[in-house]
Amino acid sequence: MLGQIRTELGKRLNLIEDSQFCFAWIVDFPMYELSEDGTYAFSHNPFSMPQGGLDALSSKNPLNILAYQYDLVCNGIELSSGAVRNHDINIMEKAFEIAGYTKEQLQEKFGALYTAFQYGAPPHAGIAPGVDRMIMLLTSEETIREVIAFPINSKAQDVMMGAPRNGKSFPTP
Repeated sequence: MLGQIRTELGKRLNLIEDSQFCFAWIVDFPMYELSEDGTYAFSHNPFSMPQGGLDALSSKNPLNILAYQYDLVCNGIELSSGAVRNHDINIMEKAFEIAGYTKEQLQEKFGALYTAFQYGAPPHAGIAPGVDRMIMLLTSEETIREVIAFPINSKAQDVMMGAPRNGKSFPTP
């Protein structure tokens, strides 16, 4: 909603230059935020590497810990999102402990990843480009629904394909 307000104000105040593509890298995302009940929750990707690693998780206020996450934005539209992924089992355990997970819950919910980390995963990072969003900008469309062949609706349903078949939205994590 705040993005819509920002965009509308930009239009009304003539702050948007339609003939330019202005890019920005957004970095230093917070690793945690406070949930409504006052506990710590991951603010974005729980599998990102915290800046400062295990030392930061052990000694800093969780609200002051930053994650190695990044977005590429053009004209206010997120085009790509990525992160340096956590690859250390001890960091993973501590990061999830701060968010209220027990070791048993971590093993149950993310067993394959947890097991893989015990064998030593290499450091890795990545970024996922949103080609549909790039096309939206290049074609001056207001929404990606105009450039996606089979867009899903607000209930995460593909009405052309009848998916999901039970008519319910996809489960949230």
